[in-house]
Amino acid sequence: MLLGLTVGLVYLPVWLGYLVPRAFKGKVGWFLVLCMLGLAAAELWNRRSVLKTLQASEEDRLLGQLLIVGAAVLFPFCRFAIWPQAFLWLVVLAGIACSTWGTSFFGRFMVPTALIGLTTYPRIGYTSRFIWDFFTPYQFLEIKMAEVSSAAMRAVGFPAVQEGVFITFPKGAVQVGWGCNGLDMALSVAATGFFMGILYKQKPRQMAMLISIAMIISLLFNIPRLMLVTIAHVYWGPWWFDFWHGFWGGQIFVGALLTVYYYVMMVLIERSKKQAKA
Repeated sequence: MLLGLTVGLVYLPVWLGYLVPRAFKGKVGWFLVLCMLGLAAAELWNRRSVLKTLQASEEDRLLGQLLIVGAAVLFPFCRFAIWPQAFLWLVVLAGIACSTWGTSFFGRFMVPTALIGLTTYPRIGYTSRFIWDFFTPYQFLEIKMAEVSSAAMRAVGFPAVQEGVFITFPKGAVQVGWGCNGLDMALSVAATGFFMGILYKQKPRQMAMLISIAMIISLLFNIPRLMLVTIAHVYWGPWWFDFWHGFWGGQIFVGALLTVYYYVMMVLIERSKKQAKA
């Protein structure tokens, strides 16, 4: 196990080295990773009594040790990119779980296993993008965000025109890229709703409502952010664009979004409590 943890300590700077700089650029992937780890930790803590009863057999211990040693031997030769290091760290975690609690752990704790497994690769946005692009038309959400934001700006007097993924003005244009379509933030807030649903012991129906409303509010909040970033780029200059498009602007919107969602969420939770008592 110590050998496996050594691999984790070596991989940790790589993992943080990807997430931390992007957090300061206003990206929200770090928040999604944090929410997923929080959900996994909460599930493990809430079911700790079950976890204590699990015992690894001799075969499970041997399998776990083989996984840990194999990953540790290969790790020094796989440092050319993040993904092989992430994969080997995932193998190490699987080996630790297998040698400590046995293979039954993965069946009884499927949600924490999946969440922790996904967070081993810090480029979580690429994972969500791959899944989204597989099920939706190319640039579907980016085009819709550009369309709705352009219409909203025309409604308040700005001469915005949508052209594909571009919001165009007579004086310039802004492209709505993947990082600006609001999906990463929607997933992050949805994970927060899921976490709060577990914390407040909500039923599956209420849990689904918390997650759905989180997605809707997040996507709606992305529209004024796109409007502000576009106006800053076209009319106010590079400094204001960098401000609203970067870390501080991102944190202001995240703070406002989470504040609104918190009050909406608490209203829904209180309503579900009253319905349960009735």
